[in-house]
Amino acid sequence: MHIRTLRYALLSTLLFLGLSESAAADSLSPATYRTLEQVQTAMTDGDWSGADSVLEELIKDLNPGLGLALSYQMQAQIALAQERMTDAEQSLENALALDALPSDQQLNLSSNLAQIYLAGQERREQRTKKAESLLFKAIATAESQATAVPPSTFALLAICLQIQQRYGESIPWLNKAINTQAALQKLPEENWLVMLASALYQTKSYNKAAQALGQLTTLNPNNESYWLQRASMYQLLEQPQQQLAVLELAYSGGYLTQESSLIALAQLLIAQGVPERAARLLQQWLADNDKNLTVSDSEANMKLLATAWQLGREDDDAAIVLNQAAIKTNEPQLAFYAMQLAVRRSDCVAAEGFLSQAQELGLDSNKKGDGLLLVGGCAFDNGDKNTARRYFQQALGVAGSAVVAQQWLAYLPE
Repeated sequence: MHIRTLRYALLSTLLFLGLSESAAADSLSPATYRTLEQVQTAMTDGDWSGADSVLEELIKDLNPGLGLALSYQMQAQIALAQERMTDAEQSLENALALDALPSDQQLNLSSNLAQIYLAGQERREQRTKKAESLLFKAIATAESQATAVPPSTFALLAICLQIQQRYGESIPWLNKAINTQAALQKLPEENWLVMLASALYQTKSYNKAAQALGQLTTLNPNNESYWLQRASMYQLLEQPQQQLAVLELAYSGGYLTQESSLIALAQLLIAQGVPERAARLLQQWLADNDKNLTVSDSEANMKLLATAWQLGREDDDAAIVLNQAAIKTNEPQLAFYAMQLAVRRSDCVAAEGFLSQAQELGLDSNKKGDGLLLVGGCAFDNGDKNTARRYFQQALGVAGSAVVAQQWLAYLPE
C-alpha cells in the first residue's frame, strides 16, 4: 500500500475516544483532561507541531494508564499527519502495550498498526509476521471479551497470510469477514471475494472458486475478467457445459467485449456441437457495421469462421470465407481449401474460381497439380467432359500430377 494512501486511510479511522467517555471509563485528572482537550483543539486546527509539543510534556508527567494511552494515540495521529510512519508505529506500539484502552479501541489500534507494518518496505517478511501475530492476539482478546470484531480486521489477517503464500490458512478468515459483513446486512468487499477466489484456486478447490467468482460477477458484472476466470474454473473441473453457460450468460448481459473473450465463446460453441451459432456470431462480429462487438478479420479468425460453417454443414459459406481470407492474407492455401469444399459439394464452377484465385496467389506446383486433378474430376462427375479434359491436359504439365492426368485422359473418350 502506498504510504500516502495509508496515511489518509489511517487518519480517517484512527479516532481517539471522546474525552468525556474516557473519563467515565477510567477517571482522568482534571489537569490531564484539560491538556488533552487542548491537544485535540490544536489538532483540529492543524497545529500539529504545537499539539506534539504539548503531548511530549504531558507524556513525561503521566503514569501508565488511560491518559498515557490516549496521549500515545494522539501522538500517532500527529506523526501520521506529518508522514512520520516510524514515529507513528512506535506511538501505537506504546499505546497498545499499556493495555489501558477499552477492548474495541485496542482492537482498532491493533488493526491500524498492522497496516503500518504491512506498508513498510524494509524487512517485509519480519513485518508481515509481526502484523499477523498482532492481529491474531487482538482478535482472540476481543472475542474472549465478547467485543465485536470488524469484518475488515478478519480480512486484514487474511492479507497477512496470503502475503506469505499461506492461502489455505487465509480461507477461514476471509469467510469470517464475508459472513460477518453479511450479518451486518452489507455486501462483501470486492477485494475480499477476489482474495477468496484466489486462495481457493491456489488450493485447487475449483468448484468453490467458481462460486466465489459467481459472487464477483453478481457484485461487479462489468468486470469481464471475473466471467472469464469463472468459466476457466469449470474448464479445470472438466465441465464444458457449465463453462459455456457462464460465457453465454456474460455475452447475453453485454459483459464480453474483448476479442479474446468473444473468440473463446465461439471456440467453445464449436467444441460443444453448436457450430452454427458460433458461425453466426463470428459473422456478426466480423461485419463492418457492428461497432459494439468486433473481432479482427485475421487469418486465424477467418479460419475459425470457415471451420464453424463447415462443421455446421454450410460448405458454401465456409468456402466464401476461406477465399476472402486468402485474398486478405495473400495465402493461396486458404483458397485451395475453398476449392476442396466446392468440389465436395460438386460446385465445379465455384471450384474453378477458387483454384484460379489460389494460382494467382502463388500456389506451389504440387498443390497446383492436385487442384487441377480435383477440378477436372469434379467436371467429369458432372458430365462436363470438355472441361474435365481441359484441366487434365493442364495437369499433364505438372510433374507431380502428370501420370494421373495421363490416365484420366486415356479414359476420356475423344
